[in-house]
Amino acid sequence: MIAKLAGVALLLWTADAFLPPQSPSGRRLHSHRSSGGNGNNHGNKPPPPTNLFHRKADFGSYEHSFPSNLKLLPSRRNDTDDTATDERSSRRFRGGASSSSSLHNADNVVKGTQATLASTASYWSRAVHSIQSAITKPFRMISSPAKSIFQSKQQKQQVALMKQLQTLPIQRVTISNNETVLPREVVRIAAKRSGLLGQPLQTDRVQQFAHALKAWYHRNGFVLHGVTGATLNTDTATAEIAVNEPQCAHPSPVHIQFCKEMVVDNKSGAVMTLRQYKNHHEQRKSFGFGNDSISKDQLNMTLVPSSGRTNPLRIASALGLVPKQPFQWDAGRWNRVLASGIFTKVLHATPTQLPDGTIQLQILATEAPARHLEYGVGRSMYSGSWEGALDFEHVNVLGGGERLGLSVKRGTKDAEPSARLSFSDARFGRAGGYDCDLFSEYIGDGQENNGTIMRTTDYDPTLNRKGATFRLHDKVFRKSTSSLSMEQTVTKAGRYENIGSTTISVGPFVKDLPMNARMNVETAITTGTRLVNPLEGDNEYSRSLLSGKSFLPYFSATATTRQTFPLTNSRLVNGIGSEARPLLLALRHSVIASTRHLPRHVAKAQGIASSIRGSTTNDEVSSAVQGTMELRIPVPIPLPIQQDASIVFFGDWLYACKENSSPFTMKSSVGFGVRKNVKGFPLKLDLCYSPENINNRLRLKPSIGLGGDFVI
Repeated sequence: MIAKLAGVALLLWTADAFLPPQSPSGRRLHSHRSSGGNGNNHGNKPPPPTNLFHRKADFGSYEHSFPSNLKLLPSRRNDTDDTATDERSSRRFRGGASSSSSLHNADNVVKGTQATLASTASYWSRAVHSIQSAITKPFRMISSPAKSIFQSKQQKQQVALMKQLQTLPIQRVTISNNETVLPREVVRIAAKRSGLLGQPLQTDRVQQFAHALKAWYHRNGFVLHGVTGATLNTDTATAEIAVNEPQCAHPSPVHIQFCKEMVVDNKSGAVMTLRQYKNHHEQRKSFGFGNDSISKDQLNMTLVPSSGRTNPLRIASALGLVPKQPFQWDAGRWNRVLASGIFTKVLHATPTQLPDGTIQLQILATEAPARHLEYGVGRSMYSGSWEGALDFEHVNVLGGGERLGLSVKRGTKDAEPSARLSFSDARFGRAGGYDCDLFSEYIGDGQENNGTIMRTTDYDPTLNRKGATFRLHDKVFRKSTSSLSMEQTVTKAGRYENIGSTTISVGPFVKDLPMNARMNVETAITTGTRLVNPLEGDNEYSRSLLSGKSFLPYFSATATTRQTFPLTNSRLVNGIGSEARPLLLALRHSVIASTRHLPRHVAKAQGIASSIRGSTTNDEVSSAVQGTMELRIPVPIPLPIQQDASIVFFGDWLYACKENSSPFTMKSSVGFGVRKNVKGFPLKLDLCYSPENINNRLRLKPSIGLGGDFVI
């Protein structure tokens, strides 16, 4: 017991040297020091909050405690030069004759006299100091034994123990907190590198050890953890290191204060929304007042507390903050929360110490609108015809970024609309995100024939498909999606098929190439089974033992690779919102392969997807090899608009077959096109030449589409 108390007494000033002000012990020591210094005594108040976005990696700031009798003596002033200068100046203003030699001799005499006086004073000062030392030496020699005579036995033991502490080598280093997040191997390596083991406990070694642990804390996200002190146990020669590892608050490690921007009317002082202010401004314009346009930058904006749908527990789970567990910060998780779109703006995010000592992340943010209604146009993946779409989506259904959407589409040649109800939870980019769809899609009657492969007379097209699909993201592999689909299709003749399939898609995996080039690769593998209810007289389906139903398994795989090669280092930075755009060569190649019994609507979708520009639309495709090469030339527009226009020269080719037993057919085309965003729509205009266009004398065919070119 006495040994431990002595160890604490010896290291009290050492602990003060590296205690962070945030720790409880550090607050007591620093508050005591400040109260004696400048009068500002903060007591035991918690430290000011730390903003994670402006916090630097502080590896500990330590200060040495010097003895109070150690002071800096002022340097002795030498007035020799000043005296000589004054003497020369006084001589210049005296009357009578003088010469330069006499002045020079007089200066030498003065300087010699001053040097002699200084040497004499120094000699007598040393002599007096020597006499004082000789007189006080006997008293100093008997001072220590005299003190020990009058000390008690306990005091003598403490003095002996203090001498032992100064020379006792440390045999082991431990962490006093049994539930510390520090691995034993990290503590052992830090103790060995700092020189604590095998040496007496010293301030510089403890500081090096604390720096090493602080660096490990920061690398692993424990930004608020640190070393608070050290105690030497003389019985076991063990240095016990005390650490401060604050835990997350219970029950919620995250608190969100929602707010919204409002406009303060400078005339009436009323607070209103931006839409209300615009309506009020329009009313004033109708009476002839306030003809100026409204600019948000010129308005008096303020923040008003509001309510929100986001659940703080879901945000805590996304950040990996668990109640009553050490506070650990992950910048990558936080960036994914910001990229989810549930917050329009995060004004403040600070870990704050609560009265019970736990840490709570307090967020001040404005929440994004949750409901969206959008419309657009596109191409059908089954017929290739144009179709209109109307989408409704709620982006924060349960408070954790869950999305619920309803999409309705109808093509120009469709007899009925297609609808899809979807629900997804991306879990803020973590593994295990999922989404599920319920769909009813119209495929088409197949009466038109624009392909090069003619249908047989007994062709029975699929009209529609209904079913459900469930997808799981990043659970099997990194950047992977696993899906399970169950659906039912019906043909024009009334044949029903029940189809079950599983798909695993991996990628895209991006790789940087030399000369700023980039490439990516993605693949997908699908296996499934068709359970067909054949009609009377059908002979094309192989039958099994399943009571008159045909069991038809199938398999398909796709692989796609893309490359982009910058050809020049020139940059176009003209206009509003422009980006650096070099001259670019882009390549894309894909392979599709499948076995027999591939569902007809899947084969039809593969045919549409593998169509090339300027050629006729493909019908059903079982296997195909496709390639595309593009030369993208950015074109500056001398107007203050978005600089995203470009001219593209391209060449496409395709080898495809309808069934495994049918021969491959080849298609190719070349041409050029223009790319430009118009009112938010990425417009593509192409003029293509293809040998297949036999009906056109020039064999030129224009093409229009929506969507941007692929990027990596």
